[in-house]
Amino acid sequence: MADALKLTLVTPEKKLLVDLVVDEVFVPGHRGELNILPGHAPLMTLLETGVLKYREKGSQNLKIVAVSWGYCQVNAHGVNVLAETAERPDEIDADRALAAWKLAQERIDSGELDPDGLEKYRRKQARAELRRTLVKGSDTSH
Repeated sequence: MADALKLTLVTPEKKLLVDLVVDEVFVPGHRGELNILPGHAPLMTLLETGVLKYREKGSQNLKIVAVSWGYCQVNAHGVNVLAETAERPDEIDADRALAAWKLAQERIDSGELDPDGLEKYRRKQARAELRRTLVKGSDTSH
């Protein structure tokens, strides 16, 4: 089964996918989106906040998951993703995402953050913006 690609996606709190057989995976890599197909060369990369997409074996439909910072490892057995957070669009609370975005913006605008704090709240804001975008996108499909 050399052409099988297995996807595992976990966060510190939960396992979203474990050894799911897929035809392809798109990950938001640190230097841009990576398209991973069976037989991909081994690699290790940082993830950025973005959309992880995957297509289950034999399916034509891409499924999406909002992920924030983390790591992606590709090896002979498949793709392993460890993300700080990962949510499917139907798990996202639009009101909570908007509140998180506003709070992050207030903290950024406060001028009271050191460089590490500023980076932390920029990540929080990027994650909230992604969540808001995915919720808006999923609303149009219902």
